[in-house]
Amino acid sequence: MDVGVDVPSESASPIVDAPQSPSPSNHGWLPLLDDRSPDPDICPFLRAVDDRDRMVAPVEAPDPANRCAALRDAVPQSLRQQELVCLASGHVNCPRYLRGAVVIAEAPDPVVRSRRSLTPAVFVSLVVLVLAASASVAFVLRGGDLELAAAPQTSSPAPSATAVAAAPVTPSPTIGATPTPTASPTPTASPTPSPSPSPTPSPTPTPTPRPTAKPTVRPATTSDRYRLLRPCPGTPRCWIYRVRSGDNLYSIANYFGVSLESIYSRNPWTRTQSLRAGQELRLPPPTR
Repeated sequence: MDVGVDVPSESASPIVDAPQSPSPSNHGWLPLLDDRSPDPDICPFLRAVDDRDRMVAPVEAPDPANRCAALRDAVPQSLRQQELVCLASGHVNCPRYLRGAVVIAEAPDPVVRSRRSLTPAVFVSLVVLVLAASASVAFVLRGGDLELAAAPQTSSPAPSATAVAAAPVTPSPTIGATPTPTASPTPTASPTPSPSPSPTPSPTPTPTPRPTAKPTVRPATTSDRYRLLRPCPGTPRCWIYRVRSGDNLYSIANYFGVSLESIYSRNPWTRTQSLRAGQELRLPPPTR
């Protein structure tokens, strides 16, 4: 199975014909960009993707992992586009750079609401409200006793002596004393003796035999990628791949399911040299 090459074509013409315009807000938005390159000649919207598809700082050389993050989606750029525009001072003429700078410059500033001060009128109102509430609570605690004013009595004609004499005198009944019930003594419960707990004998622990360790069997390699590899002599978890025509680091890492950083760490010379057919690369075990 041949290794597929899935990178943008390097023959794509770079975007350099846009008219030059000054950066908005005098580049005041540049500190807002995270993970941008410290080199001012490199586009601040240039990023790279790691082996987990996360956006990180860009590779400061033409690399398939670099992306343009000026707009909503990160877009891969050809190696020639990166060399002539993204990694050069001419990136300020790129339409993507100009549009991304305008979007960031137009971001609204956060609105900070001023804290209201307490005016004297509001303070006096609060004091009156507290005093009224305190008076209401005190009235409720006293039982709500209010003495109502006595209603005025209207003058009625005095009864005549004849009427008083004619009215029979009815004796008022006498109220007898009501006997008060006497409380009967409540019987007290006698204490019940609680049984004393008897000591329980603790069981004697039985010695448990220790299991014997079984040798770990290494799983056999089942991926079909191993037929293109051979093991590194004297180095565990290391495989050698012979570069074929049309290969590049990005396509090799994608085919074997390994990260570009793992290839760089095992082959430091690949950071400064290009791949040629017949060269040998050291790779970690493939995951595909």
